[in-house]
Amino acid sequence: MTTLAATALHAGYRDREVLHGVDVAFDPGVHLVLGANGAGKTTLFRTLTGVLAPSAGQVLVDGRDLHDDLGAKALIGVGAHRAALAPRLSVVDNLSYWSRVLALAPGAQRACVARAVELLDLGPIATRRASGLSRGQAQRVSLARALLADPPVLVLDEPFADVDPGVSSQLREHLRRFADEGRTVIVSAHELAEVSTLGDDVTVIHDGRVVGHGAADALRAQLAGSHHRLRVRVRARGDLAGALTLLGYAPEAARGDSVVVDVADEDGVEVLVAGLVAAGIGVREVAPVTNPLEELYLHLQHGAPDGSLLRGAPSPDAR
Repeated sequence: MTTLAATALHAGYRDREVLHGVDVAFDPGVHLVLGANGAGKTTLFRTLTGVLAPSAGQVLVDGRDLHDDLGAKALIGVGAHRAALAPRLSVVDNLSYWSRVLALAPGAQRACVARAVELLDLGPIATRRASGLSRGQAQRVSLARALLADPPVLVLDEPFADVDPGVSSQLREHLRRFADEGRTVIVSAHELAEVSTLGDDVTVIHDGRVVGHGAADALRAQLAGSHHRLRVRVRARGDLAGALTLLGYAPEAARGDSVVVDVADEDGVEVLVAGLVAAGIGVREVAPVTNPLEELYLHLQHGAPDGSLLRGAPSPDAR
């Protein structure tokens, strides 16, 4: 079982410190690192993969210091935010080039490339030039490159950015399969729709600090405890807005035949539906306006009313 961990990690560029005493630990499974642009995710990933040396703290992969033991870097496959592919080379030629950069055994390079092509279903585009790939296809090639050496740890910086929903779903399936095979998969994101269904846990980064960590459901419960309300979209037949007003809600017009209302929590949704049914309204759909973690993200970004970032999370001074 290969783990990747950092303790008391400080890192940055010249005189600007970006990470302030970060502690993280990842074992086999899928782990989401969540934060806004500029929160420090890319700097964290560059430090976790040995690209950027920390100014203080330590990074260990399988118990080996990543920045002292150069051989330890071979345990980590890296997928950058933008796939670094030579545009005039084909998919296979790009992967062959990187197999040499990674110093794979000459006799094994072709087999490693073929395996990566098969794992990511790249056969239909294997001979296509990289310049002709869509964003989603380029991301699959980038993931294949990260898998060339069959590493036990994958660190992927925003692989879902600018990818259409169909490709995003395929990437999630691949990552879930790799984790189920025993790999440690660490993925950063600021687009949040995939977080609830993909990650075994979520680490929230804000201003270069870890401000929340845990299972998605646990973070959602913490958010509920911060007195955030749940916004839902309701579609129904009949005078929906009128019925909601009589029930004491303040409906907001939305697209089509739907309205948006605030409720206290998920139990409040049941009360809402029961009230509408009793009023003779034919409810067609009730759905969250945003992913629950979208609300968590906004809560962390703007700060809780009491000045804390996340109830139950360590304060920045404690890190």
